[in-house]
Amino acid sequence: MKTNYIKIINDCIAYIEKNLKENITTEDILNKTYYSYPHFHRIFRDIIGESVSSYIRKRALSSAASDLFADDKTIIEIAMDYGYGSQQTFTRAFTSMFGISPQKYREKGMLDDLYKPFIVSSSSSIPVKITPIAIETLPAMKVASFHSYNDKLSMKNQLSQWNKVVSKAWGGLIKWQMSYEYQKKYGQTNKLPTTTNLGQFMVDNNLHLPPNTRYFGFTCPFPFLDTEYGYEAWAVLGNYSESSPLFLDEFGVEVKEFFGGLYAVAEATYGESSDLDDAWKALHYWIDKNDKYDYGEHQWLEEHITKPYVGGFHSFKLFMPIKF
Repeated sequence: MKTNYIKIINDCIAYIEKNLKENITTEDILNKTYYSYPHFHRIFRDIIGESVSSYIRKRALSSAASDLFADDKTIIEIAMDYGYGSQQTFTRAFTSMFGISPQKYREKGMLDDLYKPFIVSSSSSIPVKITPIAIETLPAMKVASFHSYNDKLSMKNQLSQWNKVVSKAWGGLIKWQMSYEYQKKYGQTNKLPTTTNLGQFMVDNNLHLPPNTRYFGFTCPFPFLDTEYGYEAWAVLGNYSESSPLFLDEFGVEVKEFFGGLYAVAEATYGESSDLDDAWKALHYWIDKNDKYDYGEHQWLEEHITKPYVGGFHSFKLFMPIKF
């Protein structure tokens, strides 16, 4: 039977809304879906834009905020309704989300910053953005990998926390790659050029471009807790040499074998106004409406695209694993 993640996510959201006062956990949601946490987290975050635990907390606190305005119960009674053991704990969580205490929130009346229930459009609806979808097979590749994570995510400024994890992953990987490429060309040395000069060396020689390398990343590798966010960055070793020292231990990098696979592919823009989330959603809508393909079990990937003689990343290619 074909997997319908859009229906599964809608069912989960309906379950969350029905049980906001029951102290729902991520484990409760997983028990309803029968998926592993890493797998379900990937899908939920693609479609909703939040982790499961973050969505539950925001919806529960928003519902509590509505009760503060519409209900005559005391603050401690409302806190207890939503599973908080004390008014202090509830106040800290509430203030972290809304920037105002429950008491002051009640005094000011209803505000317009409640986190509304997420409604996933049916598969017959038009996605937020019409995105061309292509089919592509990625070949087997040898990759250098660097993994970064934060195992104590808080609800406040979560996007900033995610961005720091991603930046650390790419920073660690690129630092290693620049050293590797420089010493492969000029020989092993105990004194490398500055980071700026190493970056210029990479760009001047187009070592940041295919066929020399390609850059892939993906979210949530090895999560064990719903408060963890992880990111893994890959550089494809297109010009890998068995005879060149890799200095892996020094930089915390490991070499992996990626076995390739069939993918549905969409492109997305980079930067602050990136349409990355819309592109991922479009891929999910596409597979939901396409009877020929189902979700594959190989690695989800985001390719970070580079340009000749220019540093940095400039766009995305998103690779969603599929199978016949």
